[in-house]
Amino acid sequence: MAEVPEVETLVRDLQQAVVGRRLTGAEVLDPAAVRFPSHRELSSLLEGRRVTAARRRAKLMLLSLDDGQVLALHLMLWGNLSLRPVSGTRPEATLVVFGLEGGEELIFSDTLGYARAALAPADELAERLKLSELGPEALADDFTPELLARQLRRRRGPLKTVLLNQRVLAGLGNRDADESLWSAGLHPRRSASSLTPPEVGRLHEAIREVLDEGIRLRGTQRDLFGIQGQARHHRHVFGRTGEPCPRCGMPVHASKLGGRNTHWCPHCQPEHLPGHAPPLPLGP
Repeated sequence: MAEVPEVETLVRDLQQAVVGRRLTGAEVLDPAAVRFPSHRELSSLLEGRRVTAARRRAKLMLLSLDDGQVLALHLMLWGNLSLRPVSGTRPEATLVVFGLEGGEELIFSDTLGYARAALAPADELAERLKLSELGPEALADDFTPELLARQLRRRRGPLKTVLLNQRVLAGLGNRDADESLWSAGLHPRRSASSLTPPEVGRLHEAIREVLDEGIRLRGTQRDLFGIQGQARHHRHVFGRTGEPCPRCGMPVHASKLGGRNTHWCPHCQPEHLPGHAPPLPLGP
């Protein structure tokens, strides 16, 4: 699953292996994978352009080009990006192939076919993808417990749902939200605005630790060079329904919350603490 650790790993690989090189064009195998411009224009707009920078915003990979354009790549759930020598053979799930000088190409693929690319001048791309509406980055230096508290205090919805709102916190995904709440000992359906300062501090620390660990282990997917990351997709509670909690041994529970699969430990993440409002109900 492509969440912040997986995307950040790819961006760091791109900084190492692609920044400074020129693109030779693009071959679009699935026109639906190109949001804008038209898939027919993409190759000519990229041809001869030098990649000057690579960065991440939320779950987007943003490659700046020497003419002021930005190439945005979004992996969605299971997309991937790989750097390979030009060989003529490509995975069946390939959506777009970006040619690079030096006889290599970037393979943009997705077995589900949901991954998307977009290209436009920086200001236009930011407007069309609504980048200004995204919340703070959890890995940024200015992401403090105080900032997290401000983001949560006006939100009365379930904590898990609020954390997945990209206007509240940019990039945090379903898996890492579950793991962060387990680490902080917070029930996913607690009202976001009900957290005390110590609870916000625990949550802030947990989010940073979960993301930092995932990046240190290079995510759960293959990186740009095809090397498998060492992070575990099913960690402490995520995807481990009915298995024992590694902290207390009680079976991990799961249900739908805001349409998303949600996992928690009923002992380590109690639903209702004295002095707190009852948690909001989970969906069916």
